[in-house]
Amino acid sequence: MRKILLVPILLLVLCFSAFADGGVVTLDEAIQSAMENNTDMEIAKLELQQNLRSASNASSYIPDLSLTGNATIGGSIIDQSWQGTAGFDVGISMNLGTSLIGTTAAHNAARTLANLSYASTVSSVEQSVTTTYWTLVSSKKSMESAQRNLEAAERALGSVQEGYDAGLRTSLELSNAELDVLDYRYALKQLQDAYALSQETFRVLTGIEGDFDVTDFPEITYLNLPSAEELFAQYGDSTNTVRMLNATVTSSEAALTNVKVNNYYPSVSLSLNYGLGGDAYHRYYTQTPEGPEPYPNSISDTASATVSFSIPISSYIPGSTGNNAVKNAEDSVAISKMQLIAGRDNLLSSIRSSLLTITQDRENIEIATTRRDIAQQSYNLTKESYDAGLVSFTSLQDSADALSSAELAVINAEGSYIQNLYTLAFTLNIDYEGLITLYAEK
Repeated sequence: MRKILLVPILLLVLCFSAFADGGVVTLDEAIQSAMENNTDMEIAKLELQQNLRSASNASSYIPDLSLTGNATIGGSIIDQSWQGTAGFDVGISMNLGTSLIGTTAAHNAARTLANLSYASTVSSVEQSVTTTYWTLVSSKKSMESAQRNLEAAERALGSVQEGYDAGLRTSLELSNAELDVLDYRYALKQLQDAYALSQETFRVLTGIEGDFDVTDFPEITYLNLPSAEELFAQYGDSTNTVRMLNATVTSSEAALTNVKVNNYYPSVSLSLNYGLGGDAYHRYYTQTPEGPEPYPNSISDTASATVSFSIPISSYIPGSTGNNAVKNAEDSVAISKMQLIAGRDNLLSSIRSSLLTITQDRENIEIATTRRDIAQQSYNLTKESYDAGLVSFTSLQDSADALSSAELAVINAEGSYIQNLYTLAFTLNIDYEGLITLYAEK
C-alpha cells in the first residue's frame, strides 16, 4: 500500500515545490531577470564586444603609425659652451594588395559567428530558466496534492481514533491510520526540503532573491503539428544550430583564403617616413670687429618612401610549414561541411524525437486524466462503503493511495507536455506562443 504513494512522490523529490510566501514570479519575469543578472549572460555580452572588435574591417585598413623623438645636449664647462640636437621621425606603414584578399569575408564571418554565439547563449539561458520554472510549477502542484492527501489522512485518523475510543475500530486500523499520516507527512517534508535547495538553484540562474511563488501551467492546448520533415524544411535553416554551422563553413573558407594568400601570394608593403631635426649652439667660432660671431643654428628634414614585396617560395614545397598550413586549412573546410551535414541530420532527429514525445505526453495526459477520474469515483464509493461499515479501513487506504498516484500522474504528464512543447519551440527557434497560434487544433 505504501509503495503506491511513496514511489511517485519520491520521484518528484528532485523536482521542487512548497508553498512560497513571497510574490508571484511569472516566467517572463524570470527570463528577464536572468537576462539582466545571469553570470553566463554577462560573460556572453563581454565576449560579444571582444569578438566584434576583433572582427572589425577597419583594423585591416588602418596603417601602423609611429612617432619617435630624441634630444641630446652636451658642451664644455670650461668654455661655457653647449650644443643641443633634437629631432623626431614620423612613420606610416601598411600592407597592400594581396594581403587584404579574404579579409572582409573573414571579418564578416567572425561577426556572424559572434552574434550567433551570443544568441545561442541567450537561448540556452532562456531554455534553462523555462525548464526550471515549469519544473517548479509541477512540483508545486504535486505539493498541493500531497498536502490534500495529508489532510485527508489526518481526518481519517481522527475518525478512526474516535471509533477506536468507542470500541468500534481495531488497534490495527488505528496503527495503519497513524502510519498513513506519517507517510504522507514524510513525503511532504521531503518535497519541502528539495524545494528549498532547488529555489537556490533558481535564484542563481535568475538572480531573483528572497521567497517567491510561481504561476500555474498554461492552458493545455493540443496541437496539430506537421511532420518532422515539414517542420525541418520550414524552420531548419533559421535555427541557431544550422546558422552557426553555416557560419562556421563560411569562416573556415575565409580562413583558407587567408592562409593561401599568406603562404602562396606575394606580399606588398608601403612605408613612409619623415624626419625633422636640428642643432642649437651656445658658443662662438670667430672674432669680428663687431664682436664674436656665434655658431649658426640649423634645422633639416628628411623624407623617404619604401615599397617592398616578398614571395613565399618555400610554401610551394610539399611538407613545408606554409604548405602544411594550407592543407590543414583545406581539411578544416571539409570538416566544417561534414559537421553541417551532421548537424542538420541531428536537428531533424531532435524534431522527430520532440514530436514523438509530445504525442506520447498527450496520450499520457488522456490516460492519466481518465485514471484520476475513475480513481476519484472509486474513492468516493469506497468512502461511502467504509462509513457504512461495509469495507475495511485498509480498502479505504488503498483507494486513497490510488487516487493520490493518479493525481500525480496527471501533474507529471501535463508538466512533461508543457516542457516538451517549449523544447520544440526552442529547437525550431520560434516562441512558444507562436507555436501554439500556428498549430493549435481548431
